[in-house]
Amino acid sequence: MFVTKKHVIFLYFLVTNTLFSQELYWTGNGGDANFFNESNWANTVSGQPPESESINPSQPINFDLLLSCEAHTTSTELTNIASQTPHIFNQGITEPWPYVYNAAIIGDGNNGAEQTFVINVTGLPSGSVNYRVNKTVSNGNWSQGNPQALSLGINTITVSSVDFERTVNVQFSSGAVNFDSISLNENIIYSLPNSSIVLESSKTLQISNGVLDAYSFSGGTLILNENSYVHLSGNTPLLEDIQVYINSNMSWLRLNNVTPTLAYDNYLSQFFVFNDYSEYPTNIRFDNYYDNGVVVRAQNLEATPLTIYSNENLNGSEASIVIDQIYSGASIPTQMNDNIRSFYLKRGHMLTLAVNEDGTGKSNVYIASEEDLEIHTLPNSLVEGISFVRVIPWNWVSKKGTAGDIVGMDNTWFYRWSNNGLSDMQRECPPMSWGFGGANDDGDISLYRSIYKSTHVLGFNEPDDCNGQSGQYNNLCDVNVALGIYENLMKTGLRLVSPACRQGAAFEWLNTFNQQAIQNDIRIDVIALHWYDWGGNPQNSPNVSPSAILDRFSTYLNEVYNLYGLPIWITEFNGNKYRSTEVNRQFMELAIPYLESLNFVERYAWFEPQNVTIPEDPGNAEFYDDAMNLTDIGLFYKNHQSTPSIPVTYYVGPNNLNTEVVVNQYVYSCDPTSSLSFESDIYAQRASLKVIPNPATNKIKLLFSEPIYSIKLYNINGLRIQKELESGYIDVSDLSEGVYFISVNHSHFKFLKQ
Repeated sequence: MFVTKKHVIFLYFLVTNTLFSQELYWTGNGGDANFFNESNWANTVSGQPPESESINPSQPINFDLLLSCEAHTTSTELTNIASQTPHIFNQGITEPWPYVYNAAIIGDGNNGAEQTFVINVTGLPSGSVNYRVNKTVSNGNWSQGNPQALSLGINTITVSSVDFERTVNVQFSSGAVNFDSISLNENIIYSLPNSSIVLESSKTLQISNGVLDAYSFSGGTLILNENSYVHLSGNTPLLEDIQVYINSNMSWLRLNNVTPTLAYDNYLSQFFVFNDYSEYPTNIRFDNYYDNGVVVRAQNLEATPLTIYSNENLNGSEASIVIDQIYSGASIPTQMNDNIRSFYLKRGHMLTLAVNEDGTGKSNVYIASEEDLEIHTLPNSLVEGISFVRVIPWNWVSKKGTAGDIVGMDNTWFYRWSNNGLSDMQRECPPMSWGFGGANDDGDISLYRSIYKSTHVLGFNEPDDCNGQSGQYNNLCDVNVALGIYENLMKTGLRLVSPACRQGAAFEWLNTFNQQAIQNDIRIDVIALHWYDWGGNPQNSPNVSPSAILDRFSTYLNEVYNLYGLPIWITEFNGNKYRSTEVNRQFMELAIPYLESLNFVERYAWFEPQNVTIPEDPGNAEFYDDAMNLTDIGLFYKNHQSTPSIPVTYYVGPNNLNTEVVVNQYVYSCDPTSSLSFESDIYAQRASLKVIPNPATNKIKLLFSEPIYSIKLYNINGLRIQKELESGYIDVSDLSEGVYFISVNHSHFKFLKQ
């Protein structure tokens, strides 16, 4: 007989005669959120905590666990560069660089090999902290690299190989840099103590309405019920002996240091969705979690992450909104067309609301990234009535992208100057309406709505150029024409990126476009830019200082931001095609860390220029050489760790139509006894409860020694089933075969449905 994992679980629960005799539920009575603190757990029968040292890191746990609320296994240990000197770092000789990490030293046999130093920064002091690479060259002299800013998160510092032995060190301007891990050439130099959760193979950890932050998980079964969010930070977060059941559309498993591709390759067979085997993309999603992570969750077109209300403060009539559908006019349920006053959006989703049925007019985009979003009072721009609603899954990308479908850059997004690009497992591909023909009929809008994983649509490519690019077709360089076509993109229900104009047009053509867009209630969420330093007269300055280019770039970006007050995407930029590879390389090494430091720059994409003046350097500033080996520029771009595009836990604007500040009024709350809604009452255990027959086929009779005032029925995954007691019986004929739990007052019993 073929035995499935579900059968194994059922048989396990049938082994014991006393319900949950080896089961613990979360109480939080330990005074902290430490998963391994036994005082935070209690036996579901006795109400007493387990013995000391029975729940330890990396040691098998011989209990079934029911967790609600927030818990973590991560160490609270804090360390920084100063405290790890001289253990890891050395004291610097020069005052501006007081801390040094030696990656290679002449005489250690390094033979000039490539050095890759990775530090995960968890805290920075006020003001910027810089690092630089210091290395010896072939004649023994020192070459000092340019200072670069450290950023929160993973910082990867790579020094290319040479054909001679040398000394390489990384110098830091401050010791007040907190970190939790360091590696050199993939060898771990420092990491926080391992805090893995290990279950006996027959045991289960169920989570309901809870958040668990842990290092890794192995053994047994992990079950995610409603509103459950598990975050694992280890590089190998799941071992082969664990199976994960995702039994709610509003839950996820986040692996912070495993890419979507690796999660798919390594763990797909261990994931089950609503007790079925996972099948990508039919019933499971692998969304990006910034540079190195993945969010794994159910893919279900019947999911309802949004609840709308007819009154403020989540009151009045309410309706659940299904994911990835367009609700407009009369199709908005519960007669709530023009009658939505507040809403509740579950984390991991993006919502677009508009006053017109086709998505045009005054409108707002709301992003519940890593926190549920409650808006109790809508902004004034939407109070007149909402007639368009669309909610879609959010995808967490980093800033770094590529202009074109260029692989191997460790980026999480790219675009193709067209609407025919497709997202893959590793990268989001927002479509672009390149010109007039990309947004002039309903077929285009349907296409944009259907693109998997994309949350944005980009506007036209250089429509300000009446003699080239998109502006030369269908009079698109006429602002009025462009505005009328761009308005159609609002019908997608996606976040809207402005047309990307030539450098000077950001203050001219695009400014006029935006002003008229405001007058006509046409929404712009993001400003797109191109920049090639044309103001620096590149034809006559091929060897200009890269820092001078950066100064002009910085001035330009800040002037654009001051003009529009909106986030910026730089969809094309470089140091100019008239400049050499070396100038472009040095400019990139300055510009990328700078862009990562700007909170108003959401995304950027380097554009590989074709040099037009240097015959021996026809393809300067490219990622790959003719043999498809990474160039120095490609290596730098690939290895530079990018920061989150939108790093906040929720985002509510602004856009060009609305600058109102909207506050999230969601407050996380939980009931420690609600893991399976089993109330813990030691005295109530004295009551006698019997369920007959057991196993049951049609009806069960309850024999209870006290008056019954509460009956709750649950399936094996902790999901409650609504049933009524009639003349002492409960009809179970419509239930599927399997194990069920019944709670009467404070007493509990299990039975088998055949």
